[in-house]
Amino acid sequence: MIRLDGNTRRRCAAIRRLLFGLCLCGLAAPSLAQKTDVVTLLNGDKITGEIKYYKQGKITLDTEHSGWVSVKWNKILSIQSDKTYDVETIDGVHHFASLAPSDPPGKVVLVMGPQTLTVSFFDIFTLAFVGQEFWSRWEGSLDFGFNYTQSSNLVQFNIGFDAAYRMQKYTITTTLDSFFSRQDDTTSADRATFALRYDRFLGKRWIAETGIGLDRNIQLGLKLRESLGVGAGYFFVQQNQKQLAVLLGVLGNHEQPVEGQDKNNAEAMVGARYNYFMYDFPKITLTASVQVFPSLTESGRVRLEAAASAKREIVSDFYLSLSVYDSFDSKDPTTGQSRNDWGPTVSIGWQF
Repeated sequence: MIRLDGNTRRRCAAIRRLLFGLCLCGLAAPSLAQKTDVVTLLNGDKITGEIKYYKQGKITLDTEHSGWVSVKWNKILSIQSDKTYDVETIDGVHHFASLAPSDPPGKVVLVMGPQTLTVSFFDIFTLAFVGQEFWSRWEGSLDFGFNYTQSSNLVQFNIGFDAAYRMQKYTITTTLDSFFSRQDDTTSADRATFALRYDRFLGKRWIAETGIGLDRNIQLGLKLRESLGVGAGYFFVQQNQKQLAVLLGVLGNHEQPVEGQDKNNAEAMVGARYNYFMYDFPKITLTASVQVFPSLTESGRVRLEAAASAKREIVSDFYLSLSVYDSFDSKDPTTGQSRNDWGPTVSIGWQF
């Protein structure tokens, strides 16, 4: 054992106190410094806090006394913050800037080093704090639905999940959608899809995509499909209330049918995604997507995946969802015959 003299012990104790004090300052400083952003409303009221993000027509702040507060974009006169944000305009350009007091009122002044840029509030598509913590960068939703009918012994269950993690140059998105139905004297319905996608921002509304997917649909004779694809997309419409993207790509997959031999396929992909936001209460979100997969290795085979949903806010962050899906395969993996599977689902969801 090493023995320390009195002076050495006192020095070590002083160093420990200093390090402990620095740690406390490091923990306390963000909480004291962050909530200094100022949002001035049209009626002259000012809200001071930490700007978290802007999306779907509302800016959200974390305030000292009222917690998280959301303000409609069209009620704001000025925004001020010395922190750095990723500001994406409706033309698809990303600016990494702090926010100076609006001059003239009704405009957003972006400060990028020695340069400034003044843009209209409604020319901004999204705004996200660049320095926020890992978990704060995630956003998404969780849906759950269940139905039981005693007379026919019908059981239906569905769950949906989506989450997106956004950085300065890319977004990682994951989705899960599962539906199960069982009834006496009928074939059970068992359907599930999972996707993990990486989107790279190329500027001027262009994106590059790559992703993997897992699909299961017993109704279409498919036990499991594993896919890997790449593609590119362009946002023909990008406004703070609506967005429309068109995508092109290619993918390879491995299919395990319910009956028969496994096989590998190559497919092209043509698709579109549409989102529309109504941010006055009750907040309503409409989404739709369609993807067509012509086979490059199996003559005459075409697949289609389509989905649409409407989400209506019940209370803050909770909503009622009505969605419809449609899956079509001109050559069932098991029978080789054309088949179609579609259905509606109703669920309760939570947005985070």
